[in-house]
Amino acid sequence: MLRRGGGRAFLAAFGILVGSAAQAADFDPLSFFAGRATSEGTVTTALVFTEPFTATFEGRVSKGKLVLDERFRFPEGERLQRWHLRAAGFERYVGTVETAGASGALHAPVPVTGRIEAGRLRLDYRGYAPGGDTLLTFRHRIALRPDGTAENRVRVSTFGLPLATSRVVFRKVPRGTK
Repeated sequence: MLRRGGGRAFLAAFGILVGSAAQAADFDPLSFFAGRATSEGTVTTALVFTEPFTATFEGRVSKGKLVLDERFRFPEGERLQRWHLRAAGFERYVGTVETAGASGALHAPVPVTGRIEAGRLRLDYRGYAPGGDTLLTFRHRIALRPDGTAENRVRVSTFGLPLATSRVVFRKVPRGTK
């Protein structure tokens, strides 16, 4: 089960954006997430609890594959989520995600599928929220915004029943900035 605050970061990680069709054609998740980025957003659990969160990202692309470390900071400690993502044909992506559970250790990687739909990257998988140990279903939708940031909207469910939503804004950290 998603405990209060336990899934806020993971839910925010890789979501949906709202952008124009022209921007959508330019959205390349491997390019956008290469380098450093930050995020801030909120997660709403069971339509009752809304909590803010932040995360930092470090992405590296090698041989067409993105490895992205996303670090969430919670009152109970930091939680890592590690993404592996690569293009798998026209507007399709595949990969895995590993998420730190309650003990802080990473769960085994779970498969992630993605595709570009109406200019947004949609990622789907059955995995874990940061700090959680229960399998949940995630759908992220990510799109570019006119200011160069990306917006991520995430829906988390179990057995088809909605548990939580998240809205996140990703910002690239300019090169040379500490």
